[in-house]
Amino acid sequence: MIPALILYLIRRMKYGSDASNDFEKIREIILKIKSVLFFFIVSSACAINTISKTEILTYKVVKNNTTIGYIHIEKHVNQDVITYDLKSNVEVKLLVKVSVSSSEKSVYKDGVLLYSSVYRKINGKVKANHKVIRETEQYAVIDNNEKKFIELSKLSKGLVALYFEEPKEVRKVYCDNLKQAVSVTPVRVGCYRVDFERGKYNVFHYKNGECIKIEAISNMFKVTLIPVLS
Repeated sequence: MIPALILYLIRRMKYGSDASNDFEKIREIILKIKSVLFFFIVSSACAINTISKTEILTYKVVKNNTTIGYIHIEKHVNQDVITYDLKSNVEVKLLVKVSVSSSEKSVYKDGVLLYSSVYRKINGKVKANHKVIRETEQYAVIDNNEKKFIELSKLSKGLVALYFEEPKEVRKVYCDNLKQAVSVTPVRVGCYRVDFERGKYNVFHYKNGECIKIEAISNMFKVTLIPVLS
């Protein structure tokens, strides 16, 4: 529009015209320019407010200085909805070779868990396939096509969030695998322990608020998760 106005003025100056008519035409063009600019500014502001944000993390799983697998996590933020997608593949030799692949998803809206799913295979056989859904102020578990309600209060933070942020004020997180809340215990500055069942626990290490290492420990093995720098 602005180049068109300049071109118009040059032509009128070159060939001459009635001044009052020129003024009215210029005024109309200026009003059109203002309308277009206003629409552009409003549209841009709306677009900025609705743009979603995605964070991607990849951790390598290390056992005895050997990488045995990877964990890939995506965090999608769209206004008041946060979605986590986690996929992992690990191969380890215990008494026999064990291959574990899993896929997990969780959805939070306004800080409340609405949906969680876990699908896991060990050596090609399905070992876990369940969903947790929030229905009318309570949670329902769907496992092996059977649905039942479980005693869980409103869940606001999941274990997967600890991969992205330090749990400075968090003392409970929801574990999708166990379908229950687990404790988060501060060990020292930037270090937190999360206890699971049967003596299993993870130790999360942070530097400047970012997770730099996770130790996964059980009676049978110990592995370390280290972020892969992009």
